[in-house]
Amino acid sequence: MIEEVRTAGSPGVLLITDSAFLSGRKLLLSLIVSSVQRGENVHIFSFEFPAEEFLVGVPEGVVSRITLHDGFSDPLRWRSGLQSLTPLDFNAKTIRERVSQTPSPITIVLDSLSWILSRCPLPSVCHTLRELSRPTINGGSHDLRILTLLHADVHDLGAVRSLCALCDSVLHVTGGGEQIGVTVTQRKRSGKVVTSKEIFRVLEDFSIEINTNTESQPPIRTEMDPAVSLTFNLHLSESDRERRESATLPYTFSDTKKSSLLQSSSSSAKIFYDPDPGDDLDEEDPDDDLDV
Repeated sequence: MIEEVRTAGSPGVLLITDSAFLSGRKLLLSLIVSSVQRGENVHIFSFEFPAEEFLVGVPEGVVSRITLHDGFSDPLRWRSGLQSLTPLDFNAKTIRERVSQTPSPITIVLDSLSWILSRCPLPSVCHTLRELSRPTINGGSHDLRILTLLHADVHDLGAVRSLCALCDSVLHVTGGGEQIGVTVTQRKRSGKVVTSKEIFRVLEDFSIEINTNTESQPPIRTEMDPAVSLTFNLHLSESDRERRESATLPYTFSDTKKSSLLQSSSSSAKIFYDPDPGDDLDEEDPDDDLDV
């Protein structure tokens, strides 16, 4: 499944989550090289590393076809003459203006989303990512793909979950070293979520070699749970289910009382009246004084 994500180049947001001990930068470079080889116009917005350090080891023929946007040199605009990006430039309008001069398809690389999140509020970041993944009102291209890297260990769990729910594909790095382990979660257009765990190796030319032992395992298909993000519990425990089944509903007759009421009686029905002491009973005709 990782090979499908790497070679398909489907539009949308692809997020790689890593940590300080399990880096996902090799995987990000592999996806960038694959995008260039497919003929896509790749724009890298580099905030975390300088451009010359970001593309170390990438073939010169690939680097020459990449457009770099510097956000590392002077993010606070303290130096004169530098046109470095600032955190205020992270919005859909500015990014679209910088990439609009190149034809479609376009791949935007954000390195890294953690740098942006440390300087921009989470709702603003989510809004920008969603706006970039949508076509423009004036008939802009649908073929726009966003690749970004998130250091999940430096953010709270709520922020990481919010960003993962926003993305179309999430690659969570679970193993490091020569063999890289990832958990791939991909959301289909039908709403179905496909998850698979794979182990692979990034070669010197930034292609990947998948471990055949894990490649033969079928992907795990799971359905979206609408109650997963709620602040209250909708599921019943076993004890709750037993109490619910044993509870007696109001205005419900037991089997014994129901059978006694339904039994037929052979005697005729009778009405018995026992007057109260306060009842005013007059045996005389109440209409005796009327002249009729």
